[in-house]
Amino acid sequence: MIQKFAPAFASLFIASSFPSPASAGTTKVYLGTQGRGESKGIYLCELNTETGALSKPRLATTLSGCGFLAIHPSRKYLYSTARGDGNQVAAFHIRDDYTLGPINLQPSEGTSPCHVSVDATGSCLMVANYGSGSVAALKIDEDGSLVKSSSSHQHEGSSINEKRQKGPHAHSIYPGPDNKFAYAPDLGIDKVVIYKLNAGTATMEKVGSADTRAGAGPRHMKFGKDGRQAYVLTELHLTVTVYDRDPATGLLGKSKQDVKCLAQDIDPDGMSCSEIRVHPNGKFLYAANRDGKRAGRDSISVFQVLEEGRLKRIQSIPAKVSIPRNIGVDPDGKWLLVAGQRSGNVPVFRIRKDGTLQDNGNEVNVANAMCVEFLK
Repeated sequence: MIQKFAPAFASLFIASSFPSPASAGTTKVYLGTQGRGESKGIYLCELNTETGALSKPRLATTLSGCGFLAIHPSRKYLYSTARGDGNQVAAFHIRDDYTLGPINLQPSEGTSPCHVSVDATGSCLMVANYGSGSVAALKIDEDGSLVKSSSSHQHEGSSINEKRQKGPHAHSIYPGPDNKFAYAPDLGIDKVVIYKLNAGTATMEKVGSADTRAGAGPRHMKFGKDGRQAYVLTELHLTVTVYDRDPATGLLGKSKQDVKCLAQDIDPDGMSCSEIRVHPNGKFLYAANRDGKRAGRDSISVFQVLEEGRLKRIQSIPAKVSIPRNIGVDPDGKWLLVAGQRSGNVPVFRIRKDGTLQDNGNEVNVANAMCVEFLK
């Protein structure tokens, strides 16, 4: 049975008047927030793909605890974590004016859901639960609604960081390049847990795992353009770890490279990494570095992808925010946006031809900015 939004919950959603669909030269951007205090939910902007200017953010829908977003490949539906109204995930219909209409909520099958992704066919939504250290897959019906999960998995174990790794903390989950496997970095156990994915039935079966260094704290990951490499961002060691991927088994080999995100002259004390993105051309990779001590060290690191998928850091640039919780690269690969969680701003950087970043001078204010998701 589909769980619809409860009346009290649905009443929070607004029916704002938005501009007509974007004209040529613009891209829609959804910004997820904590959905509390000054931030109300999911916001909508237009990015001018020629100038990098962002339109003033407008509230697309009200939702509490909507930290991470994922868009259906059909561009008809958007999904979000919904921590503020219990441990849930939320489904929305993208209206003709790009506002978001609520469809339904379903349990995330764990505590503190922190990440969602949609498989390539649009058949299932996957969710990672940081608090419980568990992951789940939910079937997506033809109308975009979510069906209660029949495939959830509890991670087990711990690692050496007594403050952060006393138990499992699944931090994200992704479909693999061929859509046959799913990958779940777990910060608490220093592993990327690998599942065989049946998207049609929204079920997962564990087939193995890949280790990071002890205490590294894997958080998010991405794949190379040809799918042969996996890049895992470690929150605690502030590195990108490179793995070769076996397309037949879905397994990752032993790590073949650990590249530091910070320049040598930056004190890593109080620093952590948050998000990693690969440029659409596959030649560059970007990582966000957060300064928990408010010492002005928040930055974005740029890496060049070399032969066999190895990386070389070629730039570190100030992020222009406090706590860059998330970054996003536009579909054309021309612009990079940074979500400033503490500072409440979203600046725009130009991506040069050599992959390096240049401050564009454009930014908008969005309180508690948590996630950047382009409507591709």
